[in-house]
Amino acid sequence: MSLFIILAFVLSALSMPLIIKVCAKLSLYDYTNARKIHSGNIPRLGGIGIAFAFFLTSALYLKHNTSISLMANLPVLLAALIVFVFAFLDDILTFHASIKLVAQLTACGIVMFNNYRFTQIFSWQLPAVLSYIMTFFWILGLINAYNLIDGMDGLCGSLACTVGITIGVINLISKNQIAGLNFIFAASIMGFLLFNKPPAKIFMGDCGSQFLGFIIAILPLYPTTKDIEFNKVLIMIVLTAFPVFDTIAAIWRRIRDRRPIMEGDRSHLHHKLLNLNYSKFKALILIDFIQVFVCVSVIISTLLERHRASALLFETMVLLAMFFSIIHFTNRSVMKQRSIENK
Repeated sequence: MSLFIILAFVLSALSMPLIIKVCAKLSLYDYTNARKIHSGNIPRLGGIGIAFAFFLTSALYLKHNTSISLMANLPVLLAALIVFVFAFLDDILTFHASIKLVAQLTACGIVMFNNYRFTQIFSWQLPAVLSYIMTFFWILGLINAYNLIDGMDGLCGSLACTVGITIGVINLISKNQIAGLNFIFAASIMGFLLFNKPPAKIFMGDCGSQFLGFIIAILPLYPTTKDIEFNKVLIMIVLTAFPVFDTIAAIWRRIRDRRPIMEGDRSHLHHKLLNLNYSKFKALILIDFIQVFVCVSVIISTLLERHRASALLFETMVLLAMFFSIIHFTNRSVMKQRSIENK
């Protein structure tokens, strides 16, 4: 397994300088505007390197590891490829939102109808219809949640990487061979992060953020032990709390202000931290520090009796909600004071 993890990291890291050169030659930049927080024109297709490293290394790993069925994993890889390809084309050609939605719906369908779906919440076995509905909204929601939170150097990649590692550790503890794919996924992101840490030399683009969101949405749909299955939904809500909470807040904000839901703004979590005079680097460190705390809490929960695990996960989620609330109200107070001072 270790050799494949190293290979994924190396392939991703080596691909980035080449992608940067190609983007510079073809002027494929993430241009600045009033909503963006970066300066200068940054190459935006780092997701190509992440996806290339993941697909190639995963295929080799699945072929080498006879305890995992390559054919059983083909629907997941095919669906991930569809999400990536359409997001990549959108990065270059700028598709209408409906075209991207059709691609995402197709990917959801491929996964769900090959029996990759949530089957229970705690001890409650989900009826088939509810199982499909829940899985559908979970996948679609996470694709777009990671896309929305990709607004600051290193943020989306580091959050996705820690989730990949955490699920990998949980599967390793459970002696589930699918752990290898989790670590390959994380290693593919690490190679990109070498060039995406503040100040970023390259961005992942929609092809990267949507691809990451899709893979993370799929990770919990693989079968695990009974104790982990009991808390699986709660585990994933806690692990993905940063993009999920931030997306829910963004949707509520835009509905409240009667603006289009897909319209961008500068009120995401990282924007609020910047408003509070955090540098991009310090804001990233703060969020990642809390995310690592969350990941450790989740791993510990898998070693506890299932009801104690549930309690720990709920407590972790409450702490995260408190963090979001503190940042929100502090930012609102600071912005109100600045508005008064500017009058």
